Amino acid sequence: MKILFSEIKKLVPELKADVNKVSDFLTMAGFMTESLEEVKYLGKKDWLMGLEVRHNRPDCLSAVGIAREVAAKWNKSLVLPQIKIDHKVGKAKNIAVKNDRFVSRVVAYRIAGVKNSVSPKWLQDFLSLYGMNSKSLLVDLSNYVMILTGYPSHLLDERKLEGDLAWDLNDRFSQITTLDGTEIKLKRKNEIILRDDKKILALAGLVGGKKAEIDEKTDTIIAEMAVYDAGTVRQNATSLKIITEAGNRLSKHLDPNGLPMAIDWLLSLILKYAGSRESQVEFFSYYPKKHVAPKIIFNPEKSRKFAGIPISASESQKTLLSLGFKISPIKNSNNWRVESPVGRMDVKQEEDLIEEIIRFKGFEKIPVDEIPRLTVTRDITPSVVKLVDSIRENLVAVGLDEVLACPLVAPEMNQKVNYSEGKPVVTLNSVNEEFPELRVSLVSGLLSQMKEWRKKNLKFLRFFEVGKIFSKIGGKYEEHNSLALLWGDDVQKFFLNDMRKLLEKVLRAQGITGLNFLPAEKIPVVAHPMACFDIFVEDRKIGIIYKLLPEDNQPAVYLSEVNLNQMAKILAKKGEPSVYEFKEKLVTLDVNRELKKTESVQKMLKEIRRKIGRKNLWNLEIKDVFVLGDKIRYTLSVSYRELSDQKAKDLHMKVFGL
Repeated sequence: MKILFSEIKKLVPELKADVNKVSDFLTMAGFMTESLEEVKYLGKKDWLMGLEVRHNRPDCLSAVGIAREVAAKWNKSLVLPQIKIDHKVGKAKNIAVKNDRFVSRVVAYRIAGVKNSVSPKWLQDFLSLYGMNSKSLLVDLSNYVMILTGYPSHLLDERKLEGDLAWDLNDRFSQITTLDGTEIKLKRKNEIILRDDKKILALAGLVGGKKAEIDEKTDTIIAEMAVYDAGTVRQNATSLKIITEAGNRLSKHLDPNGLPMAIDWLLSLILKYAGSRESQVEFFSYYPKKHVAPKIIFNPEKSRKFAGIPISASESQKTLLSLGFKISPIKNSNNWRVESPVGRMDVKQEEDLIEEIIRFKGFEKIPVDEIPRLTVTRDITPSVVKLVDSIRENLVAVGLDEVLACPLVAPEMNQKVNYSEGKPVVTLNSVNEEFPELRVSLVSGLLSQMKEWRKKNLKFLRFFEVGKIFSKIGGKYEEHNSLALLWGDDVQKFFLNDMRKLLEKVLRAQGITGLNFLPAEKIPVVAHPMACFDIFVEDRKIGIIYKLLPEDNQPAVYLSEVNLNQMAKILAKKGEPSVYEFKEKLVTLDVNRELKKTESVQKMLKEIRRKIGRKNLWNLEIKDVFVLGDKIRYTLSVSYRELSDQKAKDLHMKVFGL
């Protein structure tokens, strides 16, 4: 962005600072001075400043925007020209927006009775400093206002229109000839265009076309300004390889509320230099969804805390007011309600206001050897995320290799490993027709890895995976984090009980106690039916452990899977200290209980826990299960704490009726 220093002085007439001080301030305020060139304009020495404007500050791609920053810094008034339209303004009827998908706002004037001519020397010299060649009076005035306000405009010769002027999406034009005669092939994909009933007139936001070009015979024009969807303009500019000053501005988030001031400024100049008392003016406006600046709740104390330097509330207020923000104190509170001025689309939250205050205070005043005294942010990391990280570290330390498998699997694999009541989730437009379902168990990935290792003749299999599994239960889609272990070794003897011990070791390290293993209610197809158990913590099922069906000439393989979300809930509910001071030794006693096959063992365990109480129960687990006809005998091991031997035996006898 280039700007004449004299333009800043014109807009901030009380400014006393010289060009070097203004340049230094703009650099420190976020607009790096790339160049500072001494030039001559209107017969006087002047300075042309080259500034690097950030992407989120399109308001400063203008003389007014930069001048507003300077005025705020030196606490001077920004003086905009008094725009006065003496002509009667009617309503334009030959302008319309046919497709508003990417059109935010349009304002336009139809001006009849104008005379195009050569631009005065001051205007030609002004544009040349900005690298623009003079075209004609009307076109030059349009470019002049764009430099001053940041809003591009487009002028069309109404004599050359065939029907009404309309904004639309291109669905029929294959090319356009631009003002400089370049032929551009169009792609008919989200291209915003201006057209009449028969031809394309311009690529909106980018470049005008030859068909309605202003020339020396032009006597009636349509002058329009618009704001479009910035992303679409940027996409079109990239796709069609068009780089223009207008496109550079409209590909950023310009404030649609700034259009009236800009186009009225242009209208006043056209009437002054190319119009007459007889000129006729008609107006068109399209603004279906008005942009309302957010009202931000702001605590002025935060500027001081973030910067680490003294910034008073009055100083913060002075800065914001000088930049045009509106401030309303909130009753019974130290906070303010702050509303952004026109043009400041970049200010959306409290942190943006803090940045405004600090950059005007001066980033260079922030000490580099001190840490800001900030309030420690509350830890919002879900507990299951911490649990996953901890388990992963423990398993790697034990010597297991982590597997990262694709969540998409074949339907037959889901059928083999599913141990829950949920049904598989089928994806739409799957990237691979052979794998259309999301996995219902992590075991599918471990089994695939096992096959790969066996192909390489590796003798030991020690894998784990931590990841998400998916299912559809009762018409609802569900997902949760899961842990799966696989162990198979033909060198070192390993049994299902060893897998149980490994799993207990991993879970106890996280604070999980009271594990019980009961015959599985649903046995996966790949599991040995006589060696498959559901894993419970108290009365909550958290997973499964089993032996893989034997394969010819292959060592035994054992698998287990645990629902980590359920574990996280148990740990959060538990809330017990991880360290105890024992005044008495633990007393462990066994007991046999028989239940009918139809009776719930979980209900029995829950009742036992209730009778013993959390104060005296250390651990309750099922040591053995033995089937006796229509009954099942459970051997229970109960560990009592904070009780002498005799008191533990007395409580044991009472609870179990011995």
